[in-house]
Amino acid sequence: MRCRAAVAGALVVALACGPPRLPSPPYTSHPASALVEIPYPPPPARVETVPLRPLRSGVVWIDGEWSWQARRWAWKPGRWVIPPPNARFAPWTTVRDRVGTLYQATGTWRGPSGEEVPAPEPLAVASPAPAAIITPEGAEIRQGPLLQLDAGAREARDASAIEVIEERDGNHTSPLDYTELDAGSEP
Repeated sequence: MRCRAAVAGALVVALACGPPRLPSPPYTSHPASALVEIPYPPPPARVETVPLRPLRSGVVWIDGEWSWQARRWAWKPGRWVIPPPNARFAPWTTVRDRVGTLYQATGTWRGPSGEEVPAPEPLAVASPAPAAIITPEGAEIRQGPLLQLDAGAREARDASAIEVIEERDGNHTSPLDYTELDAGSEP
């Protein structure tokens, strides 16, 4: 009986301490110039399966994030990376000004002077869960596209996403319409 009590006590202590934390990069904030006006807030975050940590020194985890793409939100999966030298990560954020206008800044790496630096290549990428995204009000949201994490191709991807959105957008005006750009965008 004492053995069971000791095991149960150890389990409670282990659970109270929480799961092990993932190594994170040093953080910084965004300059005001990084904020972009957006018409409505992002959906709730997606649940992701974190891949095993690569066996390299200095590896850190970057959480997944919503990114505003022309007229819709797209999910950028979490990933393991090696931080650029002397860089800090400014995580994505949404803020409102005094009159209620909503702004968003995408997660970016910033150098010592606050300048944006190129994102490192991901070593391993999370897998978003196939579960539905549910709003706080209980409504299901159709999922937006999954952004591909190919470094150096952001400008081309953003330009092509805008073209696809403009072709397919039609009369989509509901702030809860997160239709996928194309069915092939998810792995």
